Amino acid sequence: MNRRGREPAGDETDPMPRIRTFIAVDLPGQVKDRIEEIVLPLRPLSRSIRWVRPEGLHLTLKFLGEIPEEQLPAIFTALETALCGRSSFHFRLSGLGGFPNLRRPRVLWIGIREGGEPLRELAGAVEKALVPCGFPPEKRPFSPHLTIGRVRSPRDLQAVLERLPDIEYASGPITAGTVKVMKSQLKPTGAEYSAQKIIDLKTPVRGNTGGPVGIEGDKPDDTKEGQPSAEPTP
Repeated sequence: MNRRGREPAGDETDPMPRIRTFIAVDLPGQVKDRIEEIVLPLRPLSRSIRWVRPEGLHLTLKFLGEIPEEQLPAIFTALETALCGRSSFHFRLSGLGGFPNLRRPRVLWIGIREGGEPLRELAGAVEKALVPCGFPPEKRPFSPHLTIGRVRSPRDLQAVLERLPDIEYASGPITAGTVKVMKSQLKPTGAEYSAQKIIDLKTPVRGNTGGPVGIEGDKPDDTKEGQPSAEPTP
């Protein structure tokens, strides 16, 4: 009952629980730790950047937003069906940049060198699978990247922007072996993430697409697979 002693009307009842949800490829702990080592000396140089904490580093394939919790089983089923039989693959991270540019960035990112095409294909499969669940495809093309910071204000950035071009980073091969349906819970201390569903990709039977997760400093080849051309979804 409410304070007037009446049963609440239909529009006064609690809404259906909603979950902030996205689909992602996670990163190994040692890769996240290495990226944090790179970011750590940059943190005190600017208060205008909200740096992504290590536990929040992931390659987002699709951001679903706030969705009803009861919709999750249909999403799980759609993704399991679409990704059944899809093989795992390897990719490498390399280079730091900003969108739309490093003069006035809104987002700071690490690029993808090698493995960009399989990531785009995987994101495309996720997009197609979720259309029947009520999630239309993105209008802009998927551009694989790893967001490491979001700029809250254009002020107080110069010291960081001067340092970024001198930072050399290239990972070894990283295995994309699972796709995760992630829950993001926003809190005053930052977002907290938890996997709601983990979908395994098939290990290739033949051929070799790369070794295990490499040690930082392993250099990729000289063919760089493009840079983000659109602002990533948070």
